[in-house]
Amino acid sequence: MGLIERRESAARVRGVERQLEVQVGRLGGFDLRPTRLFVWSGDARDGKERVVSLGSAPRSLLIPRTEKETRAGAVRVRALGNPLMTLALAGVHAARRLSDAERREIER
Repeated sequence: MGLIERRESAARVRGVERQLEVQVGRLGGFDLRPTRLFVWSGDARDGKERVVSLGSAPRSLLIPRTEKETRAGAVRVRALGNPLMTLALAGVHAARRLSDAERREIER
């Protein structure tokens, strides 16, 4: 098993959306935010990612947060804000979007 490295930025970030980014070596990765999901293939995003909207306009963090990064072999995980909260908020936005779509379909 490879070495696991953890890093936490000294600077606190404010005014951007919380995020959870996972990069799996050269295969690709994703960047999950409460209102959007970015997906790409390859070892770099290079502006070629696909964007899936999960909800309304993004909201920036009002409370400053530290950025955390963990590396384990070819896998890199970077988080701004609590990753579990990011997953939960994205789930709520996605469920709400699906519910709205079903409601509109029924009304037709």
